[in-house]
Amino acid sequence: MAKSDFKPLSDALAKLNANRKTVAKKEPARPPPQMSLELWPDSVRGVPNAVLRGAVFSVSQIRTSSKKRELIASVEGQEIRFLGVRFNQTDLDVWEMLLHLGRQQPLGNRVEFSAHSLLKALGRGTSGKHHEELKEEIARLTSGLIEITWTADKRTYGGSLVTDFFRDEATQRYVVIFNQKMLGLYEGGYSHIDWEQRQALGKNSLAKWLHGFYATHAVPHPYRVETIRNLCGSTAALPQFRQKLKLALAQLEKIGAITAWEIGDDDLVRVSKIPTLSQKKHLGRLRR
Repeated sequence: MAKSDFKPLSDALAKLNANRKTVAKKEPARPPPQMSLELWPDSVRGVPNAVLRGAVFSVSQIRTSSKKRELIASVEGQEIRFLGVRFNQTDLDVWEMLLHLGRQQPLGNRVEFSAHSLLKALGRGTSGKHHEELKEEIARLTSGLIEITWTADKRTYGGSLVTDFFRDEATQRYVVIFNQKMLGLYEGGYSHIDWEQRQALGKNSLAKWLHGFYATHAVPHPYRVETIRNLCGSTAALPQFRQKLKLALAQLEKIGAITAWEIGDDDLVRVSKIPTLSQKKHLGRLRR
């Protein structure tokens, strides 16, 4: 073979590199990273602040229904609209438990559980009546539509709090799915709710609402009694609500959720509490 028939080594390397580039172009794109909730401790429930700072989960036992996007009470800086059958604190108990189960895997995956185990975890009975109540609560969470607008950011989250659910009628096993857009609620800030404390409040809906509300505050602001009544969705007359509020605050102090409280002559509710570790870090950043 003539010497001229041999190709230089540089030509061979150039051809090899060209082939590699061609193969690389044909490789499928990598999937986006899986979106998951933070894996918070088992003793708490991670709940978005936006739903705890207004009447999304009210204290009322009367369930009203809205066929239009109804504006409901919320703190300054956010607007909340709701379409469907209104939620209350029993629905929040269920949603917090579902989120707790869902945090262990990427959003959009199947969250599986039995009705019996969920009812036991909620501290409820397991009779047919309790199973039917759970069916209603999960259906409400799936059908109710909320819109939360953070006014300063001009950003809105819209959707149901549970995307889909499936139920095996023979075994009463459930599959619940949360959409990845649920992370939009958490990006607005969220708090750890002490589950043992919440359970200790029993059926006191106002105490439960206050427990979640003040959990979102590192240093609670003074609020007028009337403002708290509106934010929690109570329909009680102001004098009656003020008495219920005093009892609920006393219960929060008893379980250690707050350290002190008072309702002054100016009708302002002042609450003291020990901030969580993450809230202390937040306060430290603000002071810099």
